[in-house]
Order: sequence, then structure tokens, then C-alpha cells
Amino acid sequence: MEFIRHDTNIGFIPNASKFLLGSAIFVGLSWLVILIIGLNYGIDFAGGTEIQVKFNNTVKISDIRAAVDSMPGIKGAEVQSFGVASKNEFLLKLARISYVTEERKNALETGLKNEFEEKGFRRFFHSESGGDKVEFTVNEKIDENRVKDIFKAADLEVNEITVTGSEGRIVYRAVLTGLGPHVSAALESKFGKDQFQVLRLDSVGPKVGNELKQKGFLALLYALIGILIYIALRFDFRFAPGAIVALVHDVSITVGIFSFLGIEFTIQTIAAILTIVGYSINDTIVVYDRIRENLSKTKVKPLEVVVNESINQTLSRTILTSFTTMMVVVALLIFGGSIIFDFALALFIGIGVGTYSSIFIASPIMIYLYRYLEKRGAAVASQAK
Repeated sequence: MEFIRHDTNIGFIPNASKFLLGSAIFVGLSWLVILIIGLNYGIDFAGGTEIQVKFNNTVKISDIRAAVDSMPGIKGAEVQSFGVASKNEFLLKLARISYVTEERKNALETGLKNEFEEKGFRRFFHSESGGDKVEFTVNEKIDENRVKDIFKAADLEVNEITVTGSEGRIVYRAVLTGLGPHVSAALESKFGKDQFQVLRLDSVGPKVGNELKQKGFLALLYALIGILIYIALRFDFRFAPGAIVALVHDVSITVGIFSFLGIEFTIQTIAAILTIVGYSINDTIVVYDRIRENLSKTKVKPLEVVVNESINQTLSRTILTSFTTMMVVVALLIFGGSIIFDFALALFIGIGVGTYSSIFIASPIMIYLYRYLEKRGAAVASQAK
């Protein structure tokens, strides 16, 4: 038994203008939301620290968040369960990679300057690259224990001090205890010693996050350009704009929904969008291929009729492919856990709008472009006469 009868003739193209108008409104609203609300960039792009923690016993997310927020100057920690709830694993996300807040930095610089000004204290700076490091220069050697005391007074702990240079220009470099150990200390104070273990700690600096953001969007742009070129060569340049508009439609709506819901936009989201682009263009190419095949068979039927018949002929394949793919994505949404939830949600939205755009966006725009070029060619020919 056929899933869809071979003689099905749904009027997709006759009603295309209504769907195009609706899609234009949705895309416009998506961009409006993105411009007004913006994207909730995750640690990958905005920079910050992720810490995966496993507890021995059941704990509440609110208690973990309270423990981390109790750290002076460190607020707004995001805590979510990781994997199966029974494993008591959690992911902590902090929007910073350093324990050295601006207040601690100012207190430290003031303390060092007051103590060693007579020794020619100068060139103080703090670096987060590769861990918290502080460097300053003096003219004469100073008591390292006193240096550690000043760091401690600023709520900072020194792991190691190295000294280079000679009289007149002696450089002191202090490597500090990073954010991770301080988070562990806060959790230990709340839940007790040996009640948890840190499984993973990842940090991304703002500069690196910015580079990842730029490269992620460039990857998306290059993918669209590559697809435009491929379709122009594979089919006809009249087919390519419709496919690109459909892809922009899919990406815009997906990103707009993420912005509206405040869902984190991360490297995983970019990967999901690139997957959506690949899925959507594959569906579009199947329809385009049938259109080209049918156009070569008949020269009598109007273009609109041929395109509508082609969409109906591929409808069974489109629905079955989308349905089976959606089943997998829904399984990921339900059983995949919070870590891949955003990725699966992007796929769920993208596959839905991608299937829609292959039928209601790509093909109608191809027809409009075809008719526009046809009229333009006729007008040029008329003027030539």
C-alpha cells in the first residue's frame, strides 16, 4: 500500500503566495527578536568556565548554586544536571575564567604599591591567559613572604613566585590559584570534604570565544556560498536563489526561536544549524531534480503545473524522510539529557521548517525568478526589434 497515492494533486503552487507572505512575516519577526533580545551566547562564545562535578549523594541544584554564589565577587552561576539524574552529576557554568575580580585586582595593586613604593614598584598587570598570573617590577629585591601576605589580604592565594632580572629592574611573577580550586572549596564548605569530585574543568577566554564566534558564523556563510555555487552548476542559476532563500528562512527561524526562548547559542548550535542546512538542501535538491526531469519530458504544460506535480510526486519521500528523522530527534530530546537538548531542539525546529521551505519557499521562488527573466528577455527582444 502506498503511503501517498501517486495521483495526489495538492495545490501547493496555487497557494504559494500565501505561504511566502507568512514565511516573510515569520522571518521578519525572527530578525526583530534577534536584534531586540539578542542571542544568549554560551561559554563557547562569551567565554567562561564549565565544571563537571559528581556528588556521592543526592543534592539539590539550588544548594549547589547557593554554594557557588557564596564566593565573594562570583555570582550568577548556572547549574544543570548532567546525564542520568541517578548519577548525581552536574554541570556548573560561570561567566568568568578568573577568580581575580576587579575589586580584588585593585586591592592587590594598592596593597603592593603601598608596601613596595619605596622599592620602585611599577608595571603591575594581571593576565588570565593560561591561568591567573600577576606580574610587577621593582628596583630591589623584596620579601616574598610579605608579597604572599598582601595577596592573601586581597583574598588571593599564590601557588608560585618566580623572580627574574637584576638590581634596578627585578620582575616578580606570581601564579595564583585559579577559579576551579575556589569553586571546589566553596562546595566543600557546603557539602563536606570528599563528598564530591571534579570530573572536568574547561575554560574559554573572551578573546578565544570571540574568535570561535566569528569562525562559526563564517563557516555558516561559506556553507551557503558553496551551496549557491553547487546548485547553479548542478542545475541552473535560476534554481539557486530559491534554495538559498529557503536556507536563510530555515536558519533565521531557528535562531529566532532560540533568541526568543533565551536558549544558549553555542558551538553545538552552530553544528546543528549546519546539519539543518545540509538536510534542507538535500530535500530541496530532490524536489529540484524531479522538476528538471519533468520539464525535460514535457514542453506543453505550464511551468507552475509541472512544479506542482513534481512536489506532489516527491511528497511521499519528503514526509517519510522527515518523519523518520524526527523520531530520532524526539528520542534525543526525551532521553538525551540536558547536554544535547539544545542541539536536538535546534534539529527539531530546523527539520520542520526545512521540510516546509523545500515545498513552499524554494520552488515558488524558482518559478518567480524564471518568469521574471522570461519577461525581461521578452522585453529586451522587443526593444531590439
